[in-house]
Amino acid sequence: MNDITGEQKLLAVLSHLAYLLGGLGFIVAPLVIFLLKREDRFVYEHAKQALVAHLVILVFSAITGLLCTLLIGFLLVPVLAIFWLLLLVTSIIAAVRAVDGQLYEYPLIQRFVNKL
Repeated sequence: MNDITGEQKLLAVLSHLAYLLGGLGFIVAPLVIFLLKREDRFVYEHAKQALVAHLVILVFSAITGLLCTLLIGFLLVPVLAIFWLLLLVTSIIAAVRAVDGQLYEYPLIQRFVNKL
């Protein structure tokens, strides 16, 4: 992985920081990069990590939203906020690692990542 190009680094960083695109861009961008760059191990691994992390937070957010309609989900809102903050911090760390040409593994989700 010594010959990581600027394009590879950019795609890896985009995968991690795709939530800045708004809407479902935080799922679509890493998914497209993941599907199109399967032959590029560096970009593929970064996109895979980001995609799984973003999917986990999306599912947790959806479950919390549904439970809020039953009035019990409001108890999960602070936990959800902590998870979003954790995603923000870890994705910035992942983006910095990508710029440095290194791989990054998000904490707590490796079991899901390894299945992909």
